[in-house]
Amino acid sequence: MNIRLVDKALEFSSERHKGQLDDQGRPYFFAHIVQVHSILKDVTDDIETLCAGILHDIIEDTDTTYEELVHEFNKPIAELVKELTHKGNRENGYYFPYLESRKAVMVKFADRLSNLSRMDDWPGDRQQVYLGMSKFWKTELPGDKVASPNTPDPKDK
Repeated sequence: MNIRLVDKALEFSSERHKGQLDDQGRPYFFAHIVQVHSILKDVTDDIETLCAGILHDIIEDTDTTYEELVHEFNKPIAELVKELTHKGNRENGYYFPYLESRKAVMVKFADRLSNLSRMDDWPGDRQQVYLGMSKFWKTELPGDKVASPNTPDPKDK
């Protein structure tokens, strides 16, 4: 494993996310980015995936550009980060990246797991929306107010 590239991504991301805080007021880099990296380390040793996990929010949350990632790392890592970058905006209803690769899905799962584990202080309605957007299988828990994407429409019965 090219640990130097992972270390470089950690250092680069730490510097770029400096001063950012999560919803609980903790440094964002340590609360989220390091957690995503830790989750990914448990399931893969692929350098591109690990680096993309560390860098997954860097284009949308900092002034870092795709071109800068190509220069600092390489094109495959920059492409993976670009694939993970949210497109659109929350207001127009399209805010998720269009994931095409297995590596991007792995990073997005780690990102989602980190966010789900840290959402205790979020307002209830924000939690419900995030949970609803995170479901990709049919689940109905007591008190669920948001249907999963696979929940049948009652009109279809």
